[in-house]
Amino acid sequence: MLKSILAASEEVDFVSELLMFCPWWLHKDLNSTIRKHVGDLNSPGAVDRLIQLLYSDDHDGQHWAPIKRDIDREMLREELSKNPLSIKALFQAIMVVHARKRGKPRIGAKFPLHYSYTHKLLEWFPDCQLIHTTRNPRAVYASQSVKYITPELGYAARAYLRLQQFAHINIQIAWTARLHRKLRVLPNYRLVRYEDVVLEPEATVRNLCDFIGISLTDKMLSPQQFNSSFQMTEDIRRGIDKSSLDRWRTTISPTTAFIINAGHRRASRLLGYDG
Repeated sequence: MLKSILAASEEVDFVSELLMFCPWWLHKDLNSTIRKHVGDLNSPGAVDRLIQLLYSDDHDGQHWAPIKRDIDREMLREELSKNPLSIKALFQAIMVVHARKRGKPRIGAKFPLHYSYTHKLLEWFPDCQLIHTTRNPRAVYASQSVKYITPELGYAARAYLRLQQFAHINIQIAWTARLHRKLRVLPNYRLVRYEDVVLEPEATVRNLCDFIGISLTDKMLSPQQFNSSFQMTEDIRRGIDKSSLDRWRTTISPTTAFIINAGHRRASRLLGYDG
């Protein structure tokens, strides 16, 4: 949601999720796919092999397919040829080409790395503006349950996925709270709660625009989206639906909600969730 709001600006561009790096137990990432199919990025012909992989039909990296539609193949090849090839160079080239095609002067990306690799972003771009978005962990678990645990799956598969998502949300709460505790002293870091965007969109987005250094526009406050966080207006989905805040209460059991909340009271409080 926040990516769509900010991407409505004419001043800054945002690439969709890339997952350049991600824990092996959660998802495949672009880095492991490149290592498997391209090999040493400093070896002869690596650029050609990389481009061939990225635009092949059998590419198995998570989240790359939408980017492939948005990134011109030859423009990306040209940009990659300007600097020594690396994962960082690829990430930067993707952002540059994506923004150039849209005529926007500044580059950005949504979820380029899993949050456990945030240190890499700061190593690569120490002066970048880092936006940490968070949401009530019970609502996150409910959202993931609806997304991945579908009725057509067998009982065993549903039970396994439910356990996996439950473990992940508990890891996420603890890890992101530690991340916030560590980074909150940095002037180029900002924590933004989903709930604040929903309840006070203009004030929250205005503060975020000031942080980034862009102008707030009316278009940014009425983004078009196609997920449960937005309400239907006329024939397309626009605007922010406040009912999304409490939807988790009818999706997960009170026992599950209690366990998630009770097990991470300190972390939740640090991220702004007291109960």
